[in-house]
Amino acid sequence: MAQPIRHTEPPATRPTSDETAPLLAKHRNQPNPLPKLQLAVIYAIKLTLPIATTQALPYYNVFIEKLAASEGADTGYYSGLANSVASITQFTSMFVWGALSDHHGRIPVILLGTTGTAFFTLLFGLSGSLTSVLINRFLGGFFFGITGAIHSVVGELSDETNQSIAFPLYDVISALGYVIGPLIGGTFAEPAKHWPDVFSSSFWSQYPYALPCLISAILSLAAAFLAAFVLEETLPGKRKSPHASGIAVVSIVEEEQESLIAAASSTDTVIDIQTEEPKRPLFRELLSIPVLQAVFASSAALGFAGSCFNSVFVLMAYSPINEGGLALSPSQIGRALSGMGAVSIVLKLGMPALLRRFGTLAMFDFCMYAWIAAFAALPLASWVARGAAAALPPNGAGLRDAGTGEWLSISFVLFLSRLGCLAFSIIMILTKDHTPGTTSLGTANGLAELFQSIAAALGPITVSSLFAISAKKHLLGGYLWVVLLVLESGFGAWVAGRIRRYRD
Repeated sequence: MAQPIRHTEPPATRPTSDETAPLLAKHRNQPNPLPKLQLAVIYAIKLTLPIATTQALPYYNVFIEKLAASEGADTGYYSGLANSVASITQFTSMFVWGALSDHHGRIPVILLGTTGTAFFTLLFGLSGSLTSVLINRFLGGFFFGITGAIHSVVGELSDETNQSIAFPLYDVISALGYVIGPLIGGTFAEPAKHWPDVFSSSFWSQYPYALPCLISAILSLAAAFLAAFVLEETLPGKRKSPHASGIAVVSIVEEEQESLIAAASSTDTVIDIQTEEPKRPLFRELLSIPVLQAVFASSAALGFAGSCFNSVFVLMAYSPINEGGLALSPSQIGRALSGMGAVSIVLKLGMPALLRRFGTLAMFDFCMYAWIAAFAALPLASWVARGAAAALPPNGAGLRDAGTGEWLSISFVLFLSRLGCLAFSIIMILTKDHTPGTTSLGTANGLAELFQSIAAALGPITVSSLFAISAKKHLLGGYLWVVLLVLESGFGAWVAGRIRRYRD
């Protein structure tokens, strides 16, 4: 309905001094303040998801090897299958969670997802067969799909003046989870072996990986508690009010309407302001927008590259030297992955300055090209390990203590991969920037996550099978998988370039 507002003097004769100029126009170039408490809570929730998924990485292949009675690179078939099962249910739930959060609110979705993550993370440590692991990953993956709703909360707590701070910090928290998760898994796996006096019960011998899963589950439950009692609803139409909920900024249109309404007491001129609620675009309409098509395709290419690297690096680190691996122990794998997360934190802390200096699209293009270099450099670590194997024989457990040269090569490869992972925070900004209206932001984020997770679901089983086949049949010296991944990364970089074309 239109509201009549009367002005007694023409707009052209109004004072234009700094005292009477609109505050929004006066400070348009300065970042608006972010709601720190609300962001801290949503960051804490986000932290638990990578912890839950990465705490198993250091011991994952050892665990699967025992349950599947496999050996060496052949374990990749089973570990890749388990990873893909989780990703399949995750991507099928992405759009569901996103749509539910658009209709019923962000908090109910976040509460359900975080609690479900805690439950199935704990059950993972109690698995006694490969079948139970697959069922656990299938059901647990459904609750991992709430990231679209979490992205939406960050988007609704920020605006175009401060999103270059909010989203990179959000991704820094994710990187911190990649530091904490592997440390938990590498440190607390098999507690009966490391601390027999404390964990003397037969339970810890029967379930050697229950302790890291328990720790991760407790952290997820603590995050759910914060969401229930501290986090406030951010969905437009369901929050109390923009100011009561701690939202940083009202939209420019709302600000202009408020300034006009405030002037009503001294005006006579009639101005019609439409307050009709905007229509929420359907997902088919979002998919018909060319620039969003490019964003979703880029999100898929990014998801495939990221999941492939995470899977193949852990498999490569666990596999024997003669099969193109590094023969690292679970604790060594945990330290490598934690170091990878620490590098991500340092890089992402510099993201706001980089985005301001080079722009969102230029940074995104650079990060997509970094994946090509990361996959091309992976054989370097294997070659260095193979050269050092003769001088540094394995210990009694069949594992070796990696030397300085090996750690340097591993660090170089992981550094390149973390440059590529900067794109995960940028894709969230691109999704928000090109979504027509905040009422469809949850759906758009859900679609972006849906395409990303579809590709991520294909990644583990694809790359693990390629790794095993290449190693067994010695295809292209055992590195056929590297050639194919480099080609796929090049295709992803080309797809990312189409965003600029359609936006311009």
